[in-house]
Amino acid sequence: MALPQKLYETPADQLPAFVEQSLQPEGGWKEEVKDAWQRIERFFREQCFRDELVLEREVRVLKVVKGGSSGKGTTLNYSSDVDLVLFLSCFSSFQDQAAHRRSIISFIKKRLIQHSKNLAYSITIIPQKETTRVPRSLSFQVQARKTSEVIGVDVLPAYDALGHFSSDFKPSPEIYEDLITSGGPPGEFSPSFTELQRHFVKSCPVKLKNLLRMVKHWYLQCLKPKYRNAALPPKYAFELLTIYAWEIGTDKSDNFNLDEGFRAVMELLLDYEDICIYWTKYYDFQNETVRIYIKQQLKECR
Repeated sequence: MALPQKLYETPADQLPAFVEQSLQPEGGWKEEVKDAWQRIERFFREQCFRDELVLEREVRVLKVVKGGSSGKGTTLNYSSDVDLVLFLSCFSSFQDQAAHRRSIISFIKKRLIQHSKNLAYSITIIPQKETTRVPRSLSFQVQARKTSEVIGVDVLPAYDALGHFSSDFKPSPEIYEDLITSGGPPGEFSPSFTELQRHFVKSCPVKLKNLLRMVKHWYLQCLKPKYRNAALPPKYAFELLTIYAWEIGTDKSDNFNLDEGFRAVMELLLDYEDICIYWTKYYDFQNETVRIYIKQQLKECR
């Protein structure tokens, strides 16, 4: 796919058209990605672990959740990666996941290669980078059926810490206590909370999602190429900052201009050392362990 026109060359009053024509995924491509997702999800639910023992036990797929920009509804037209989070019965805790994830990923890789023809796709496994850390995911590419484009897929095996999820769900403090005491590095167990991340963004108005696309496009095409070797924050941090700017600036209304919203985010970034933002939608300060940990995090350098 060709990259869209440059953001900085677009007049403010033409930004809505810029987003619609250059950043929003085309209908045909969305169908390609949807078809690939459905086939791969069916493979994991029905074939991957059937009649097989892994770690000397049967493994059941408890849930399959679409994460990343595809799950949140903020996909860019030229970005086609899909996060597929597999919640598995063989993980009974965060520590269990850390101990056995490498074996599970190796098994999934073997089964994908064995059954690639059943998926009706050409599958290419992406080699993992040499590192001492256990990989969090298995990455591969599938060839779209009707175009020459490829769809990137990251499969993330995860512990089902949340259990049943609903739109008004608020995890018990004990889940966060377990997370804090697990001792994992930052982000190590974030796939277990994919449903929270996804719902937080997916429930936003369409116009805010278009602003999120603009900010993400700026991050990928303007910021990262300029600071190739810098340790930039993840895209999700920019999404949260954008949502905060929208909440404060519009009182959660979809009656705003994209250029003003984009400018508000850029102005916040100028004072990044003073940014201190958090929400209490999914956790609060009532539990002592959680309260102490959050306060420590809020004191960290920006």
